[in-house]
Amino acid sequence: MIIKEAKYFPFTLKLKSPFTNASNDITKRSGLILQLEDQQGNISYGECSPLPGFSSETLEEAESSLNETVKFLNQSKAIKDFEIPSPLSSVKFAVEQALIDLVFKQKSGLLKNIPVLSNSQIKVNAVLGFDSTEKILQQIEKKIELGFDTFKIKVGRDNPYDDFELLELIRNTFGYDIILRLDANQKWSSDEAIEYLERFKDYVIEFVEEPCEFTCSTFRTIEESHIPIALDESIKDMLVEKKTITDCKAEFLVVKPMITGGIFSTIRLIESVKQMGKKTIISSSFESAVGKSALVMLASLTNHSFAHGLDTSELFENDLGQDPYVIKNSQISFNASEFPPKISLQN
Repeated sequence: MIIKEAKYFPFTLKLKSPFTNASNDITKRSGLILQLEDQQGNISYGECSPLPGFSSETLEEAESSLNETVKFLNQSKAIKDFEIPSPLSSVKFAVEQALIDLVFKQKSGLLKNIPVLSNSQIKVNAVLGFDSTEKILQQIEKKIELGFDTFKIKVGRDNPYDDFELLELIRNTFGYDIILRLDANQKWSSDEAIEYLERFKDYVIEFVEEPCEFTCSTFRTIEESHIPIALDESIKDMLVEKKTITDCKAEFLVVKPMITGGIFSTIRLIESVKQMGKKTIISSSFESAVGKSALVMLASLTNHSFAHGLDTSELFENDLGQDPYVIKNSQISFNASEFPPKISLQN
């Protein structure tokens, strides 16, 4: 594959209202869009947007690495594989996304490196950050009216009894027909997690993401918890944490590809996790419509009916372009023959 021109440009998307979890507040998403053009005039995009507080690299570090990668792409006579000279997850994500896009458009021989895509209905969960009880209940009610039945609730408030009261109120208001997931963002010690999870079990929880501040504490918690545990922050680097994923008895792995090594490392993980009898949940890092399109493709490869964390588009005041994967009745319809989708970026 010949790259005629590689370049990038910055973007910033404002959230309609701050999204708050146990770690920080997210008010905007800033990143870089890589644009590639081949000799046939095909244009593709890839998103590079490290998430502050979660990604290992800063946006400044990502831009420096992306700038060097763009030089590499512009100087290359031909791209023969998907290897790029950057160790940063967000840069890998952007370049891999843009190259995959061109490979599909060209129908080049590099397609052999990409799994065969198939049509699928991808279930999506709603995600609720810290807010007043009244607003959280209103958001759940609105999402139920839109067809959602799976809700990811951020927990880890300074007073844990506030979490208990919220969950009890949710169950008393909406019953047990809706599915609840919890995400503590590594807020608790192992002793705290075991105590709180014992209380949570009465509310029928599908799984709890990252209850403990340390991975070793999470392992102990998994052994003693009656609620399934999901890893998330513990697998920031899939290469480093491969042993953790293999040895850990967690039933679910919540993967943010922008943070955990990019697209191809996620594809390899999905296949490995299937063989272990575990489930991979693809989760957004508040990407734009550009980055989300790659996440939807990855979610289609997981081949299970559990909901993925892809309901973030409506949180932005304006997106970079129209989202090609609109959620209807809590599902995204993925048509393999229409991938990659066309996204017209707004000027």
